[in-house]
Amino acid sequence: MNAISEIPSVSNVLATRALIVSLTISQWTAHKFDRKVSQEVNETHKAASDASRVNKSLLPKKALEEIQRKANAVRTEFNGRTLPWLDDGQRVLAAEHYVDHAAWFQKQKAEYEQLVADFLTAYPAHVDKARARLGDMFNEADYPTPHEIAKKFDMTMRTMTAPSTDDMRISISDAQAQSIRAEVEKTIQEATNRAVSDVYRRVREVCERMVDRLSAYKPAAKKGDRAEGTFRNSLVENVRDLISVMPSLNITGDPKLDDLAQQLEALTAHDADVLRISEKVRDETKNKAQAILDGMGAFVA
Repeated sequence: MNAISEIPSVSNVLATRALIVSLTISQWTAHKFDRKVSQEVNETHKAASDASRVNKSLLPKKALEEIQRKANAVRTEFNGRTLPWLDDGQRVLAAEHYVDHAAWFQKQKAEYEQLVADFLTAYPAHVDKARARLGDMFNEADYPTPHEIAKKFDMTMRTMTAPSTDDMRISISDAQAQSIRAEVEKTIQEATNRAVSDVYRRVREVCERMVDRLSAYKPAAKKGDRAEGTFRNSLVENVRDLISVMPSLNITGDPKLDDLAQQLEALTAHDADVLRISEKVRDETKNKAQAILDGMGAFVA
């Protein structure tokens, strides 16, 4: 029989509320193993043939610096806007916020591609300078054509629907299907727990930082003195950033997470400048952050 009985599950909730996304960014490293120079180095030092490997930097660091910085920034923000899922680099976010996420990604991709285009325009000049920079190690064959290099840069986001055990269509017995569904459900439940725990971890971290920094801060006693335990404007901005993405991270529609986001709003009522000036405001904000931590209970265990 192919009949599969109903199993209430988190997978069915996710199937209607969440999407799985993954980000792939590829770049040209501009490094090349030089077999000839490696051999010369090993022979000069009377070392084994595999004792050292010389990897040439074909271009100066600055040539690709902007592209690398952009790639790192996109990865960081992509991970901030999503939650971990399984162990293969996939991420998850609430489906109702996917349109905004996709628009953000398209903007980042366009900016990345523009940086690549700018690099390719300057590429011939970089190669010319490399002749003098590398001296006898320069080898024209080490340098791909601009067309070949363009293919080495890419930024892609892939999207899939979240799996559901209700959507299994395989020709096996009911007992086998039940066993497989239970295993799939367990995997999805564990992945969901890790994802949701990541939200609570982020809340815990910004609140702990708020408590620690505001507790350690001591304003200057008089003009000319330096304050102790100074903190940056990012102390408040990081909380605001987390609040802005929490709706996208609430993949199960958990009202407790919505409530936490509202509680975090109280920590952003005053900018860092005000927190530095007013001891009363600092204490109130610190106490609110501590109250959030205390109220999270098992979620921060």
